[in-house]
Amino acid sequence: MTGLLSRLTGRLFTPRWQHANPAIRSAATDQLDPEIPDQRKILETLILEDDALEVRHAALTRMQSPERLLPLLDRADGLVRERLIELLSGGQDAPSLLSREQLVERLDDSELLSAVASRGDNQQLRLTALSRLEDEEALIHQACHNTIAAVRHAAAARITSQAGLERLVRDAKRDRHVQRQARDTLAQRRADAQQADALAASRDNLLRQMEKLPRQAWEDSVPSRYRSLLREWERLPAADYEIQQRFEEARQQAHKVISDHEAREEAIRAHERLSANLNTHLEEILSAVDQAREDLYSRDCVNDHDFASLQAQRRLQGERWSELTDQFSAPAELLERQQRLQQQLQDALDAWHRHQLCQGELDAALVDNDIDQLRRLESEVAWPAGLPQTASLSAVRQAISAAQPEEPTEAAQEQDALDGSPAQDTESADASRAADGKASLDLDALDAELARLEADLDAGKLKPASRLHRSLRDRTEGQLDNARQTRLRQLGARVAELRDWQNFVAAPKREQLLEAITPLSERDDISDEQRDRQHQQLIQQWRELGDAAASRDASQAFRTASDAIKLRLRDYRESRKQLREHNLAMREALCEQLESLNGHAMDDADPDSLRQIRDRAREEWRRHTPVPAGPGRQLSHRFGEALTALQGLIDSRAGQIAAAKQALVDAVEALANEDSPARARAEQAKALQSRWREMGRAPKGEEQRLWAAFRAACDRIFAARDQDREDRDSREQARLDQWQALIERLDSWEPETLEDAALLDDALKEADTLGPLPRGKRGDGMRRRWTGILKRREQRLDELHALQLREEWQQWRDLLEQHAVADASARNGDVQDVELPNTSAFDDNSRQANAARNQMRQALPSNCSAANERLAELRVHLAILFEAPLGSEDESRRLTVQVARINQQLGERMEREEELDEVLDALLANGPLDWDAWQTELPRFDALFNH
Repeated sequence: MTGLLSRLTGRLFTPRWQHANPAIRSAATDQLDPEIPDQRKILETLILEDDALEVRHAALTRMQSPERLLPLLDRADGLVRERLIELLSGGQDAPSLLSREQLVERLDDSELLSAVASRGDNQQLRLTALSRLEDEEALIHQACHNTIAAVRHAAAARITSQAGLERLVRDAKRDRHVQRQARDTLAQRRADAQQADALAASRDNLLRQMEKLPRQAWEDSVPSRYRSLLREWERLPAADYEIQQRFEEARQQAHKVISDHEAREEAIRAHERLSANLNTHLEEILSAVDQAREDLYSRDCVNDHDFASLQAQRRLQGERWSELTDQFSAPAELLERQQRLQQQLQDALDAWHRHQLCQGELDAALVDNDIDQLRRLESEVAWPAGLPQTASLSAVRQAISAAQPEEPTEAAQEQDALDGSPAQDTESADASRAADGKASLDLDALDAELARLEADLDAGKLKPASRLHRSLRDRTEGQLDNARQTRLRQLGARVAELRDWQNFVAAPKREQLLEAITPLSERDDISDEQRDRQHQQLIQQWRELGDAAASRDASQAFRTASDAIKLRLRDYRESRKQLREHNLAMREALCEQLESLNGHAMDDADPDSLRQIRDRAREEWRRHTPVPAGPGRQLSHRFGEALTALQGLIDSRAGQIAAAKQALVDAVEALANEDSPARARAEQAKALQSRWREMGRAPKGEEQRLWAAFRAACDRIFAARDQDREDRDSREQARLDQWQALIERLDSWEPETLEDAALLDDALKEADTLGPLPRGKRGDGMRRRWTGILKRREQRLDELHALQLREEWQQWRDLLEQHAVADASARNGDVQDVELPNTSAFDDNSRQANAARNQMRQALPSNCSAANERLAELRVHLAILFEAPLGSEDESRRLTVQVARINQQLGERMEREEELDEVLDALLANGPLDWDAWQTELPRFDALFNH
């Protein structure tokens, strides 16, 4: 009893939403308010845990806020998801659009977003949901199947993968814009990929060529190819770092090879210039030595400094002479002159050395006034005549002259007495000579020389300034006015100042050169070639200093170091000598080859080939250097004559080619002025261009002139062809646009009735007017699309025609059925006429056939076999018109009908519609029929009209 009471109490006090009956629980949800937290938890419990579907559905119906359902999405079944989709999409009890958009903007569930994008009641809501979608599969589904075009287009715009775009092209049949956009994107990607491949291929090609350039044999075109490759690489977009680094390394190697070759070429050219200017350099050396001798002999009195400068100048110029004559052979006349000058300088230096040896004794004899000793020492010194004396020698000679004065004779004294005082006569003579000297001076020339002396001093030219100053001083001594004498004295002071300054500057430079050349022979870290080059540079710099700050000890030390370097370079110079002999032999062989070519060259030889031979010969000639000076000059003359002969042959052949090319220019200019079709003229111009390339080159200036005229005429022809092509392309483009408009118009049109066939005929006429579509990618695509549209429209018209034909057959069938019934009634004696319905399916011929049928019924024959057979033949006739299959029992009837059709259409071929009308009229006029025969054939007729 207690248990029963407990159960009853539990049932009485249990909430209705926990009732055992699902219907009661479902009804209880109506009393629960989702705005109250406790009741909302009860609803959530029912949604998540209740076993009855109707209870969960009722509880979901009470939850009208999507925010309340979102936390349950992961714990509930699909019913919650479906309710949430309904609320977000704008279904029953949905909140406002603004709140739904705000909630969708926070969603991350791809399935939920995809459902909202597909079912949302607002375009902006769908676009918002679509913007949150990241799954490409969902985007593809939206682009292909969404019912709003803007959503489809937005989804398609976010698909970027290759597979996704290909699926759009294949599956987006609902929206051709999406298909076209995906197809265009794929085409653009293919084009970009092809462009990237072409760019990579271009980079690889340029990189291989640049890497190959330093390793290949040298040609004159290597620098131009290097610059061309560099320009092409710079025009390309920036490459990856590794490729760019590889190209930079290859470029540096190529640049080093080119720089080294240019340096060797410059050295060869410098050697050739030195060889060509050998006489000039030797003349400069001899002039410097002769000037040093003249400077010495032009002095009033000489001293130690004068002879030290002379000795230094002689040694320096002698080294220059030795260096040049070691490489080249000097002319005989210059050798004689050099030996003569050296002998004169040696005589003066020898006298100076003798004077130095006797200097002490001379000084002692002068102090003791030992005339005999002075005479002996004077004869021992043997000072050359014409060489200015030293102060000691002048004193010696004055002492000797004073010791033995000359006594005048008595006759002379008497004559002097008669003429007057000798002193007065002497003074008069000196005055007369001074007056004559002043009168003989050219003051304008003197002023010009003074101005030139000042200009040399301003330019820092010491040697010409010293020479000119000494000459002016000697020629004008005691003969100038005060102003000019003052100016000459000032310029002389500037000469001395410039000499002192150059000595001051040259002294440290000589010390540096001496420090640099001293260890050069002992260095092992440089090659013999570098040692020799540095040696020559040091010698050149030493010579450039001239006699500034020159000293005997420094010159001797420099000479000693130079001799040590020469001793170490003996083997190297011996190898250079052998190299010169080898180069001489190679140059001689090259001369023989050129002379042989000039003697056996054909009259029709290609001038370009001859030019290549000439250029290669020059390259070989420059490459085989140095050579011995004497034989080298003879070979140079021989090589020049051979090149001159070869150039003459080239000029002769080039002149013939110039005449032939002038004829081509005339021909192409005449072709450019013709009025024939531009394409044909362009083909003829191409043929003339081929002939131009096969001819070779005319002389350089003539070739450029002819080519400019030929190219201008060809450009006119090709411009006309391009203009014609552009006009044709414009016309084709306009025609394609018209075709496109026609296709779009026909694609958007769908026949609704058979009368719409006139529109299709008009479109076909317009297509005939436009002409055939041109070949090409776009034309072929439009042709396929046009053919497909025509096929679909014709199929639609055929369907409409078949539908109309079936409708008309139904009217004919009813009429024929009435006649068959009337025929059967007539056999029973009840003759009735069948009235023709007043519809558009029956014309005047039909009325005549109907009337004939009624008359035939009134004269009913006893046998209907002929009419029955005629009925079968008409069925076969319809089967032939409809191209329907026939059984074997109808083969004989087929032959009969085809013969009848041929006989009937001998005069004029009938249209299919006209023939069908005649068959139907004959079917109406055929009778009277047997009812069984009619019932047998009627299903067959129905099948034909449904075929």
